[in-house]
Amino acid sequence: MKHLRIKGIDWFLEKDLLDDFLNTIELKATYRRDYRIIQVNDNRYFFKFFREKGLSGVFRRSINPRAKKEFLMGKRLLSFGINTPEPFGYGVSKDGSFIIQRCLYGKNFIDAFYEQENKKERIIQLAMLLKKMEAYKIRHNDLHLNNIIVEDNKLYLIDLHKMEIKKHFSLSDKVSNLSHSLAMVYQDMSEDEKETFFLTYGSPNIRKIVESTLTDMWKKWIEKKKKRAFKDTSIVKNAKDILYIKDSQWQRQEVFKEIIKQDKKTVVCRYSDHIRKSYRNKRRLKKAWEAYVVLSYMSLKVTPQVFFIKLPGIIQPGFMAMEDLKGRGEELDRFLDRQYNQMDLKKRALFIERLSVFLKCLFKKSIFHKDFKACNIFVKEDGSFLLLDMEDIVFKSANEEDLIKMFIQLNTTIPKYIKHTDRMRFFLKMIEGLEVNKKKSARRIAKASSIMDIVYEGIDGLKFKRFR
Repeated sequence: MKHLRIKGIDWFLEKDLLDDFLNTIELKATYRRDYRIIQVNDNRYFFKFFREKGLSGVFRRSINPRAKKEFLMGKRLLSFGINTPEPFGYGVSKDGSFIIQRCLYGKNFIDAFYEQENKKERIIQLAMLLKKMEAYKIRHNDLHLNNIIVEDNKLYLIDLHKMEIKKHFSLSDKVSNLSHSLAMVYQDMSEDEKETFFLTYGSPNIRKIVESTLTDMWKKWIEKKKKRAFKDTSIVKNAKDILYIKDSQWQRQEVFKEIIKQDKKTVVCRYSDHIRKSYRNKRRLKKAWEAYVVLSYMSLKVTPQVFFIKLPGIIQPGFMAMEDLKGRGEELDRFLDRQYNQMDLKKRALFIERLSVFLKCLFKKSIFHKDFKACNIFVKEDGSFLLLDMEDIVFKSANEEDLIKMFIQLNTTIPKYIKHTDRMRFFLKMIEGLEVNKKKSARRIAKASSIMDIVYEGIDGLKFKRFR
């Protein structure tokens, strides 16, 4: 390799064409990570900057800077026949280290996975890559699917500075690669796709261990994101006693209009450009905000948009400011009271299908609502759905008892005249593919519902009915 010192940076290069070019640009590792794509003649190069700071940074920079490690690991992967962007050199300065690689034109695996109709092809590709990594005893240590790029239908490993090539590849090493790579898609894979993955990988027996690890990883991720709900992050901006959602569309007019609802727990008011929900219980406000922030990290728009929260003071309760849904749909109980008798069999079946798909998608991602009354499901005019009362959203896998309780809540908060066949069709759609005893659960739901009041908000106001 050629060694050059240019503008305070020691460069170690394999490509002569870069010599003159490096003399013309200014490079500083001002951020923890920074990236740049640079055109040189007819070629595009990817520059990655690593900021090395503190005593650990001084030590790492002198012994094994991140860019050097990424360069060497890239060379090793290519020698094994594993695709990675070709590294052309690296640089080391007093502030950080820099690597130069071939610029990829593909997309990350997660986007390619969800865009492809036949996902099995991608699943097989991923399993074969992981199998090859095991054969060469490679533990990546940061193998989320944004670190696998798909270009020309080939998979490329990137972000190699944490990678290890080990003398002995343990069960822990295998599970690390598998669990990190599957974490972002496993909940959306069908049973057939999961079986295909582990069969292709060649170790079907490791599945239970991987699934247990994924569950633990998910719980830790949720708790980590909840803690970030009250800090400055990529999503949340902290300004004294106000927490803002970054890039929210709130107009900040704050003209009071009316009180919509008031009870022992909350007060809901309409302002000129938002709805304000005040919580008498600080804990419920905290839970609502945490749930919304976690959903934001998951990029899921399944609740009304929240603009900001005002943290509670010594006397004043805290509140959450969110979008006003007036005129854009209505709660499920009112929707059914208004629309059900106007629907033919086909429209009813379609509505049941849409609602069940929405909820099953949430269940797959371990999102559950503890207060599943019809008034907490909002039916938008475009046919989509939202969950209301965010303080009752929890992140867990729903078990049989949870589902039974959920159906009892729903069963007793929709109009009595909703046909038994439609109720059962929805129940069967919801538990499809889940480990639920259909007959036993249906009997329990029917028995519990029959001795309870039916309470719902209809188009003419609050209704009270009995099944018997």
